[in-house]
Amino acid sequence: MKNWLVLLLGAVVAAGAGKTEETVVELVESGRFPEAQEVARTSGASGADLLRINALLFHGAGLTDSALVYLKQVVADRKTEPRMALRLAEAMVWKKSLGPAKAVVDAVRIADVRKEVRWWESATRRALVYLYLQELGKSREAFFEIATGKDVPRDWSVGARMYIAQIAAWTKDFQGCIAMSDSILAIEPGHVQASLVQGEVLEWQGEYARARKLYSDALQKHPEEWRLRDRLEKLSWVK
Repeated sequence: MKNWLVLLLGAVVAAGAGKTEETVVELVESGRFPEAQEVARTSGASGADLLRINALLFHGAGLTDSALVYLKQVVADRKTEPRMALRLAEAMVWKKSLGPAKAVVDAVRIADVRKEVRWWESATRRALVYLYLQELGKSREAFFEIATGKDVPRDWSVGARMYIAQIAAWTKDFQGCIAMSDSILAIEPGHVQASLVQGEVLEWQGEYARARKLYSDALQKHPEEWRLRDRLEKLSWVK
């Protein structure tokens, strides 16, 4: 009986720590760091649970040195957990420790990422770390996983497609860029960033009439968007 009580108590404590982690992440992401700090302080967590909470707190706030202190301890204890390992890799990139960041992100398997409930969040962080490392092929593949995921929320899928389109433009895969930005515009007509990226590619190819129409269509959806208006004004001088 005593063993069952110990196990039950452990499960309750773990659940409480998990809830605190999510609360801390939500508060920090909404710019409420002092509140997140107070939640962490009064959570009653200790040991490994407190390390995780502080790692999420300082990483979310962009306090790189403090984040690294906690994240390194957490990841050393649970090396295969993508959620924390990828935050460590990201913080390493912030400190320009690119070699160690690459070692950490390369060790994370997409199969492990997909086991998470909101797997697309860690998958996006993985893709961004590769982008920071300028490993554009790996970054594109990672974003493609998100863009084509059937259970991925629309905003995350559109964001991943936008990165793929941008990478295609950077690598002069103009048709790939146009195809991917078209897929975004099919989901969200007049999407500003997709219109700007595709329009720039069309301008590079001398297709000024198509670029004008693209900017005009987007401007009808977003009349306050000065970047679209600026592109149109510049093209008014081109025949």
